[in-house]
Amino acid sequence: MNSTETLDDRLARQNTERKSHERDRRLLDTMPQCIWAADAEGRVNYWNRAGLEYCGLDAAALTDGSFWEVLHADDRDEARVHWERGLRGEPTFERQVRLRRASDGRFRWHLVRAVAERADDGTVIGWIATATDIDDQKRAEDLLREAVMLRDDFLSVASHELRTPLTALKLEVSNLLRLARLDAGCERGRLIAKVERIDAQAARLRDLIDDLLDVSSLAAGHLELHLEPTDLGQVAREVGAGFLDEAARLGSRLTIDAAPGAIGQWDRARLEQVVSSLLSNAIKYGNGKPIDVTVRARDGEGAGEMGHGLLVVRDRGLGIARHDQERIFDRFERAAPSGNYGGIGLGLWIVKQIVGVFGGAVKVQSEIGAGSAFTVDLPFEAPPQRGAWRARAQQEPMIAKAVAPNNVCTVVRGARTLPSASAEPNVAPNANPKRWA
Repeated sequence: MNSTETLDDRLARQNTERKSHERDRRLLDTMPQCIWAADAEGRVNYWNRAGLEYCGLDAAALTDGSFWEVLHADDRDEARVHWERGLRGEPTFERQVRLRRASDGRFRWHLVRAVAERADDGTVIGWIATATDIDDQKRAEDLLREAVMLRDDFLSVASHELRTPLTALKLEVSNLLRLARLDAGCERGRLIAKVERIDAQAARLRDLIDDLLDVSSLAAGHLELHLEPTDLGQVAREVGAGFLDEAARLGSRLTIDAAPGAIGQWDRARLEQVVSSLLSNAIKYGNGKPIDVTVRARDGEGAGEMGHGLLVVRDRGLGIARHDQERIFDRFERAAPSGNYGGIGLGLWIVKQIVGVFGGAVKVQSEIGAGSAFTVDLPFEAPPQRGAWRARAQQEPMIAKAVAPNNVCTVVRGARTLPSASAEPNVAPNANPKRWA
């Protein structure tokens, strides 16, 4: 009696497992994705109906090599290497590969992910993975990348072309200003003031054009550097002197405290850009309150570590909201409304790129209504890979990965041995100091 009961239990369990397998198969066949299953050793034992149709395979003629046959020839070797690593214990398998679509013979990009299915004791009993069709996304990324390159090329050409007439204009304005100062007439003062305003606007236009040139150079990975021993304190004092009148006109007292010793292998003109940009922002957003510039030398923290130069520009003006303190270092980003303050939102981005070239970092501490403190930390010697720097092209953020694109091909390497799906009905990515925004 006990023997009969044991047999009945075993038959009932087998029947339950069979029904579960059939239910799994029907579920997988209703999915629009392509699905594969494999055992612990990687032997493919199941393809669902959508997978067979997508790849044009015959369920009766499937082999362990069927998946590799529909893979692009240029992707097979690398994909095999990574798949073998997964079988040997790496936790996940994720690759971008091209699969052939049977309907038109085209190879389309897929993002393939695979994870191990494990028993209760942790033993790998099979593999489950997904391969998402990302071909449309890849094409969109390529188009976006080309558009970014065209934009940067346009900015570079346009900036160079704009500088030619602007240079001539600046020369004529300088000559006119010289003549105005020699004029002894009663309108001499008014004439000089008008010409000086024209000259200031021409200088501002020149700076904007130079910004665009710098953006183009940084984006393309070409930024000329002339490294030499440079005194950060001296740079701060000289650049700051050029801002004293402007700061006083807006009611801000500009104080520069530059201790000796902050001397490193830097490009002087690029450091002038950094100091000029930070000072320009401090004056613009300082709300007529005191502005302090501090330069210090700092020893290396560990044995053999080089010293650093520290530059801090502190204002007591508007301040920057916490959620904007990272964003302001991006291209064309501003924390203040553009209608209230001039500029195109490039200055801090350029500062960050230049500081990064020297292996340094820039950060901001700020509170709304309490002002901002920008700190630049520069190692005295640029790291070797930065010495002869050619920046990596700065790509625009690509289109985000689609969570569930329309054409999705999923690969499942499952532990269970499921019968291959039969044909059943379908159920269902600049040398002058400049004043940046």
